[in-house]
Amino acid sequence: MDLLITALACDMTRVASLQWSHTVSPMVPSWLGISEGHHSLSHIDDSNVAGVAQFVDAERWFAEQFAYFVEKLAATPEPGGEGSMLDNSLILWAKEMGDSRAHVCKGVPFVVAGGAGGYLKPGRYLSYPGESHGKLLVSICQAMGLSNESFGDPAFGAGGLAGFSA
Repeated sequence: MDLLITALACDMTRVASLQWSHTVSPMVPSWLGISEGHHSLSHIDDSNVAGVAQFVDAERWFAEQFAYFVEKLAATPEPGGEGSMLDNSLILWAKEMGDSRAHVCKGVPFVVAGGAGGYLKPGRYLSYPGESHGKLLVSICQAMGLSNESFGDPAFGAGGLAGFSA
């Protein structure tokens, strides 16, 4: 993550992505004292209290990594500009499913951080029940200056999300 931020600060790139593992992740977060794979933990039954706690610990670690990245951008001055890199960036943290145990792709949580150069007003909680995540991606495209009205299959919705921009 530090290298990503350095590459952004040096203007070596303006777009970056970070994926910790693939969909059916065999990753075992042993540094957290967990010996079960993340994918297996994501399907653990609620009656397995210890397994659920391990899944929560693993998910908390991912959240902490996101928070670290956001905090680091906030602490990095915008090169040749005003404010921080966070003020001028848009960061998206996306989960793959709303309920991984049931493979449900509804109610998927997304976190957007940063000001996108004034396009976004940080510090808000926005909820769009029933909306396609394609509309979120259209809103992000529009924050980056693109004019597309759909992302992916327009049958699932076109246009951006109302109230997304500042």
